[in-house]
Amino acid sequence: MELQSGRTKLRLRELAGGSGPALLILHALGGSADDWAAADFPWQGPVHALDFSGHGLSGWVHGGGYTPELLAADADAALGVIGEANLVGFGLGAYVALLLAAGRKDRVGGALLLPGPGLDGGGAEPEFNAEFEVVPTAPKARSLRQTPAVDAAARARLGLDMRPADYARQFAAVARCLLLCEDGRLRPPWWRAVAEVPGVERLHRATLADSLNRLRALIDALPRPN
Repeated sequence: MELQSGRTKLRLRELAGGSGPALLILHALGGSADDWAAADFPWQGPVHALDFSGHGLSGWVHGGGYTPELLAADADAALGVIGEANLVGFGLGAYVALLLAAGRKDRVGGALLLPGPGLDGGGAEPEFNAEFEVVPTAPKARSLRQTPAVDAAARARLGLDMRPADYARQFAAVARCLLLCEDGRLRPPWWRAVAEVPGVERLHRATLADSLNRLRALIDALPRPN
């Protein structure tokens, strides 16, 4: 399915059908919805996966102005089609899931954050001497028949974007339900700040199936909105 986010056309893929709350998968930096086409998501409800701008079969952004907030707008456009949904974010997608879980708490019950490429970003403080060695390219209008690709500007800029810990903490305090999946490795400052917010839960060395089951249990325990 194609949908529109600003000037960019996005690809939204349905991985599984079913009745019940929907699940939206947000891929890691350099990935796409196809990364999860063969994955087994133990979820009793429809499962969708999105190609972010500059990734997969979605369009590229003119001028290369990629930010996590732009990707959160992409995911919000997907919610406009899906309706209410829960989120699973990998790497960069985990940070985007955090932003969306707070910014759209009326539509997002909970979010599972997992490691993956692009998780760290460029750190908590600006790097004024950072250089993006990316040759400007014309935006590509892609179609669902084309081979997935990644815009070099997206890979460079989203891999070095700033992620202040206090900024992430404020989003975590607003989100209804966040579950962080730990594997024993050192996490970036923004992740550690989120983990310290009261009510945020962490799972250690859990499988994807166990993590999703725990997310579902946490969401089911949430107070019903008035």
